[in-house]
Amino acid sequence: MSTHVVLPQVIAPDAERAGVSKLTELQARVAALRVQSQAAQDDGATLPVAGQLPMVTVFNPAIKPPEGMSSDRDSTKRDERIMTLLRERGALRVLGAVASPMLAGAISELYDSHPNSSGAIDYILGEEVLARRQGNALCGLRLLLHGSAGVGKTDVALTLAKLLALPGEVISLSSAQAAAALAGSEQYWSNTQPGAIWKQLIQGTHANPLFVLDEIDKTSNQWGDPLGALYQLLESRTAAVFCDKSLPWMPVDASKINFVATANDPEALHPALRSRFVEFEVTSPSEGALRQLIQRLYINLLTEFDLIDRFPTELSVVQTTVLLGGSIRDAKRILRAALGQALRDNSNELTLKMATPQIVTRQRIGFL
Repeated sequence: MSTHVVLPQVIAPDAERAGVSKLTELQARVAALRVQSQAAQDDGATLPVAGQLPMVTVFNPAIKPPEGMSSDRDSTKRDERIMTLLRERGALRVLGAVASPMLAGAISELYDSHPNSSGAIDYILGEEVLARRQGNALCGLRLLLHGSAGVGKTDVALTLAKLLALPGEVISLSSAQAAAALAGSEQYWSNTQPGAIWKQLIQGTHANPLFVLDEIDKTSNQWGDPLGALYQLLESRTAAVFCDKSLPWMPVDASKINFVATANDPEALHPALRSRFVEFEVTSPSEGALRQLIQRLYINLLTEFDLIDRFPTELSVVQTTVLLGGSIRDAKRILRAALGQALRDNSNELTLKMATPQIVTRQRIGFL
């Protein structure tokens, strides 16, 4: 039985007027199909089936390195490798998280898993409704989640990326020493490398991935400004022509990227940078919400290890009370250890052991 494959249609200026050959146009369509197929393999129920994924252009394929820009043979070879990569990947990337009632339902799951982030969830659902009115995807989120340590700021961002079926990447800004992590290193360095933005857009599959800018308030500018690129990236007009420092001749459209930053103290941010975000405080969950979170965590562990029929599906009040003394991270570790020990003992009863004094702390909440 033969399979009929429909190649994606590439919307571009008049081919003859632009000097684009039929072969080049076909190569672009094949590259787009390759990107679509790769994206369709990602685990995410919100993605349409292959062949129906909307795509947008993230760079101009007609742009080439300026001739005579460098007499360095290594630089010339590097530019040739970059051009080969650009031809292979093509200029089209998938728009994930297409707005729909199904997507809204996925986002609403955050109310149960992260009830202390309801303000941010409300805002995201509002953005989904607006995107749906235009038949668009969820793009360009600029969120700043702040609150005390361990309340789940990073976890809500990563969970959101999973629910949206978008590639998620965490940039730990507390350890970043320069802008190279996001915007690449300067071209004149012999070991110059592009940053995470360029890599996601060119080597990845999506035009709207989700970046988690973790601990944005703890950056050090001893060796440069790690946040410098954000002034451009967080404004849609300037982000649309973002140039990585390693490849200043190749602007990419980063305007559709979603950013979620986390901070303990938003006052530490420069006002000009802080104003580019929509801020939400993440508070500690109530005791009732904590009990629900621990129960959900327990069910997830039973499901992960196919133990639903082996152990009770609900923890007792006494057991959840014991686990309230630590963080969610501690609770998962204790429950996992208890399940493993019960299997070793061929027992159907869980014994929760507070293994070390450090497990019981004043800080009650901590997400994975």
